[in-house]
Amino acid sequence: MITHIEKYGAEWCGPCRVVDATLDQITDIDVIRYDVDEYEDLAAEKKIRSIPVLIFYDGDNEVDRLVGAVSLETINKVIEKWNQQ
Repeated sequence: MITHIEKYGAEWCGPCRVVDATLDQITDIDVIRYDVDEYEDLAAEKKIRSIPVLIFYDGDNEVDRLVGAVSLETINKVIEKWNQQ
């Protein structure tokens, strides 16, 4: 079950702003947002190579990852996939 999503992006990144607006539509899962310019070490630890990146968690375990300006439909498909297990 998806317990939270981490979003990695940057203020200057256009696709990141699109993803932010999409994530604002998700109300039943916590979304934690990290700016890669402010959290460089964390982004390196998570192996963030390009932005935006969404990392989906079940508790403390990363279970899925999406890269790029993905749609709400795509995000919901990942959530549904892991919530059915």
